[in-house]
Amino acid sequence: MVWALALILGLYAEQWWILLLPFALGLALLVIYRMDWALYALAIITPLSILIDDASLGFAIQIPTDPLMIMISSALIMRWILLKPPSSAVLWNPITVFLGLWMLWMTYIIPVSSQPIVSVKFILSNAWKIIPCYFGAIMLFRESGRAIRFWWLYLIPLTFVAVWSLWHHAEDGFTKEASYWASEPFVINHGIYGAMLGFMIPLVILHLIRPYAFFRLIWIRPILLALLIVLVIAVTMSYTRAAWASLIAALGFYLFLLLKIQFRWLMLLAILATTLIAINSGPLLMYLMRNKTDSQDRLDKHLESISNVRSDASNLERLNRWASGFRMLSERPWMGWGPGTYMLEYAPFQNPYEKTIISTNNADVGGIHSEYFGPLIESGIPGFLFFVGILLASLQRGMSLWYRLKDEDQQRDRLILLCAMLGLVTYYTHGFFNNYLDMDKTAFLFWSGLALITSMDARYTSET
Repeated sequence: MVWALALILGLYAEQWWILLLPFALGLALLVIYRMDWALYALAIITPLSILIDDASLGFAIQIPTDPLMIMISSALIMRWILLKPPSSAVLWNPITVFLGLWMLWMTYIIPVSSQPIVSVKFILSNAWKIIPCYFGAIMLFRESGRAIRFWWLYLIPLTFVAVWSLWHHAEDGFTKEASYWASEPFVINHGIYGAMLGFMIPLVILHLIRPYAFFRLIWIRPILLALLIVLVIAVTMSYTRAAWASLIAALGFYLFLLLKIQFRWLMLLAILATTLIAINSGPLLMYLMRNKTDSQDRLDKHLESISNVRSDASNLERLNRWASGFRMLSERPWMGWGPGTYMLEYAPFQNPYEKTIISTNNADVGGIHSEYFGPLIESGIPGFLFFVGILLASLQRGMSLWYRLKDEDQQRDRLILLCAMLGLVTYYTHGFFNNYLDMDKTAFLFWSGLALITSMDARYTSET
């Protein structure tokens, strides 16, 4: 009766947000009594969430995922305080250790941030994504089969978004310009959309190759094939070159696994490749300058433009942002400018001759376009090392575990682990060109992929 009266008064006063209270109450009860269902609900709604970025609010919010993430985070923290914290096997896992160091370091440098309030908001925003999608998922993944259910609950609405995007994209003739908005309102950026698709495509391929390891339905393979075709068409028509490159990288990583190449040799190869590129940067740049193909509607030319650093506006703007970032780094190499501050601080560091037609001084068009330069410039060298440590630890622990799981009864877990590693490799590759961990849709996949490796590593390590 009281609840109904409150709704009536809210409607009478034209306070439409009152209508959301029953849903908020339902989510709160779900979080309190069925945390596993709340996490599954988070998986379902994340691809369909809507970003509300109203200047009058003073902040951006992703509805309904941010409120649900905050509820889940609060409930998990209370559970750790009152009942039981995460196990020592989880807390001392190298991935968790580097994650903790990264978050602690960002918190430590808040007082010297160029904009402390922005840094506090940035850290809190990361925390309410990490707690449910990493620590909550670890709790859920004690039974590894739940990870597949978790990701499929994400994949099904993502497929709807892909069909939605293709439908609207087709109305404009599948042009490159239309790819920027075709996935709206669910995904506001074609790069985010491409990263989401890129992460999930390896999972569908592995299900298609080994369907009976995951499903007992005889007729599932044609459905998986149809789904894969939709996703491949969607990622192709997203015009996201980084997503295309990330799938090639995932294939290369899988070949390394098949060749049983150990992590240390993979790192040695990466160091050698980086050294060779640095030594030959001059001739390499001269070679790249010969490419005059700009990004365009033709897919083959759009792919060819990925190495055009002479006239392609998108590539040149990345170089402008990175060059500005390195000038910022030279001023604050150890403490950085503060978490979340790059976009607000880089404008004065731009050189006029490096600016492009899409450059801005208003902090309103994209960030640093790199998941690696961001921590380096905002958190200094220590913050960068801690963040990269998370990624390297995930590869080291994941590869080591994948090589150890040889028994017949471990093959399903091995495939699930492979799904996580290949998905993460797509995002690690994508991260060289874009940074989307502040968005719920990509953060969900990134942190839950790490959660799967941590959970499985902790479980099998404790058994040995």
